[in-house]
Amino acid sequence: MLKGQLTINGKDAYTTWGIFMDDTALSTLMTPAPNKEFISNKYRSKDGKRVIKHNPCLDERDITIAFNMNAKDKETFLTNYGNFCNDVLATGEITLHTSFQPTVWYRCIYLSCSQFSEFVQEMAKFTLKLNEPDPSDRGEKSKY
Repeated sequence: MLKGQLTINGKDAYTTWGIFMDDTALSTLMTPAPNKEFISNKYRSKDGKRVIKHNPCLDERDITIAFNMNAKDKETFLTNYGNFCNDVLATGEITLHTSFQPTVWYRCIYLSCSQFSEFVQEMAKFTLKLNEPDPSDRGEKSKY
């Protein structure tokens, strides 16, 4: 059942816009964020380099997530698509939450949307390019 699997900005994505995650979307979200580079210094008079290894911090990450959108007919599809663009993409902020990870919220910035890779009147497949500026901010309430 697709209802309840994904919320976008607090709204059920399937019942609101007919959107559901592609097979690869969950693994994309779950991929660990990279660490920032450690502070280091190279001295000409010393071998190698000196690295301060304490307090590793997460770096931002760019992710590309595949979604599917469907509707009962062409008119509903176009209405849902327009509403999704206005309600979500135009705001620039996207918070994703899945039923598979009930304690994790992904707070992202919208960067771009690909052209539909498949489009048949009432269904389409597309990818969103997002930036997660702070991967440590994944609680139900933002720390900012």
